[in-house]
Parts: sequence; structure tokens; C-alpha cells
Amino acid sequence: MKIRRFLEKDSRSALARVRAELGPDAMILSNKKLGNQVELVAAIELDESAIQQAEAQSVGPASDQPGQPAGSSGASLGELQREMGNLRNMIENRLAQMSWRDMAAGPPAKTVLQSRLARLGLSRTLSGVISDILPADGDVDDYWDIALQMLAGRVPVMEEGRLLEKGGIVALMGATGVGKTTTLAKLAARYVLQYERQQVALVTTDCFRIGGQEQLETFAKYLGIPVVVATDGRELRAALDNLMPRKLVLVDTAGLGQRDPRMYQQYKTVNSVGYDVDTYIVLPATAQLRALREVVETFGEGALSGAFITKVDESAELGGVLDVVIDYRLPVAYVSAGQKVPRDLESANAPALVDKAVELVDETPRAAPTGTVGREKSGKSMVGK
Repeated sequence: MKIRRFLEKDSRSALARVRAELGPDAMILSNKKLGNQVELVAAIELDESAIQQAEAQSVGPASDQPGQPAGSSGASLGELQREMGNLRNMIENRLAQMSWRDMAAGPPAKTVLQSRLARLGLSRTLSGVISDILPADGDVDDYWDIALQMLAGRVPVMEEGRLLEKGGIVALMGATGVGKTTTLAKLAARYVLQYERQQVALVTTDCFRIGGQEQLETFAKYLGIPVVVATDGRELRAALDNLMPRKLVLVDTAGLGQRDPRMYQQYKTVNSVGYDVDTYIVLPATAQLRALREVVETFGEGALSGAFITKVDESAELGGVLDVVIDYRLPVAYVSAGQKVPRDLESANAPALVDKAVELVDETPRAAPTGTVGREKSGKSMVGK
């Protein structure tokens, strides 16, 4: 890890030095005014502990997330989910009201910046956290470049190829229609191309969706790999006993509504068969922020190994899904933007995701929130440059 401090007459000059001396992958840790100069602290090759330390210093302790629901009672689980969702929405509404009042009374550059961040689809809480770190006065274009770098630095991603290289049992879960089965097929196809088809197999527990098993069987036949149907925990254990000599077993699960108590029950079944299972949540970029949060909160803190982002090609914004993976610290493994197998699946890259978020907003103009400087473009991103 390499940390450098830069002092320049303005933010633009300081940012230029960061790029010149540390390169485009440098992450801005802090930005503040010192007399007539601007101080930028930047780092390159940060490890996870350093990132967490920097975040703790800038935004304070992370908010508590609900623990795993107690018991197998569907009624109590649903009530707990609704109560936690209502509490979170109430707090966010209050924070949002405070945020917009602060914006109206704040410096013009930071007001425009927070408006731009909100247009990406980010929550007002995260938009406020990023804008509050920047100095009170400065150039909005400089602020925008720095803010996008800060946003990219907060998006957790898995090391490229790590999931396939590690192997084991990988289960994909998520709400109805998020693209789990197609994503699973893409992942299996990528493994076949990189390794051996004899080392990968598919299992499906989806007994609810008409045609779901047939779709996966079609993919398996095309790839020349086995697929096993398991309708309950006993059959799943038997399937894994037979398949575990293989390096990678991919488990497809039934898509259910995020408020359906069977979603968590399905998670418990998959993780109670005596094997270590890495469970990933599939998050569609087309879903609303509240729905994304509800489905993640179904599983409880520490239950998920990471996330897949799907339907990027169908979405008008990415801020909501980025907000969720940041808030719940879910490393993004892969990003899907299309139906073609295996082409439309890429390893997650934080700067590329932020650049795409800006691109989508610029392609879909919307009216600016009340109190901002009117209808404007978000500005060209420099994160991935």
C-alpha cells in the first residue's frame, strides 16, 4: 500500500498530480482546504483493512444491519422483515429531508455535486456522505471527478476469476425474474471454457417455476455437463454426495418474492446439508432501491458471500444497486448485461460500474430535484481513464 499527500493551489491541480504520480487506479482518501491550498490524500494498492479504516475515519461506524431471523416461523419472519423495512424507511426519509435542507443552504458547488450523485440513483444518505467529505468551496467539475473516484473506491468487488478458481459449491439466490438460471448457465459455460467440463455440474432446487428445470437441462445438454434435480434437503444432500468429486457445483434455486418467508427457508435448506456453500444474491439493476434492500435483509448479516448484478442492459440507472452492495458490504463477483451465453457476463470492475452509472444517466435525462440548478448532464466520468 502506498499513501501520498498532495498540496496544490486548487483541486484540479491536485487531482492532476495524483493521476500523474499514482496512476488512474489511485483512490482519494480525503480532500480538504488548508489555508490557500487544497490537500488531497490518495492511495494505491489498498488492501481491504486499509479501505475499511479509511471508511471508518470518513463516515464513522457502519450502521447495524438486522441479524438473521430467528426460528422457522413464516409469520414472525415476515413481521420482522416488514418492521425492519419500515424503520429503515422512516430513518431514511428523515435523513433525506435534512439532506435537502442542508443542500439548499450549502455552498453552490456541493449542492450541484449532491444533485448529480442523487441522479445516479444513489441514496441521499450516500450522496451526502461523499459530498460532505469535500471542501466547502471549489470547482464542481473537480468535485465530480473526485466524487466518482470516491464512489468507485467504496464499491466492493471480488478478485477477477476468484470464484471459478476457488470452486466448491456456489448457490445463486434472489427474487423472481432476476436472471438466476441464465446467469448460472453463463458461469458454467465460462468454467467449461477455462477448465474442464468433467469438473463442473449443475443442481436445481427450483420446483415452482414452470419450465425452469427444462431451461437448465437445455443449458446443461449444450455444455455437456450433468444437471440434478433436488426437491428437498435430503435429495440435495444425496446430489452433492455424488457430485462433490467435481471441483465446482452450481446450485440454482427458486425465485420468490423478497417478502416471501420461503426465501429464507430455502437458504436454510441449502446451507444445512453438511457442506460449505457460498451463497450469492442476484441483484437486478432494474429493481428499486427499497426492493433490493428488502431481499438482502432477508438473509441477515454475514449470510451472503457476495452478489451478482444482472439486467444492466435493461436498466436506466445503476446507483441503487451500487448503493446496496456498498451499504451491505457485498463483494460483486460478476456483472451481466444481456442473455447470450456465455458472452454477456463480465468480472466486476468498480470504476467500470461507476462509469456505466454515469453513462446511463447521461442517456436518460431527467428533471433535476427542486432547489438545484436545473436540468443538467452529470458530466463525463474519468473514473476508468
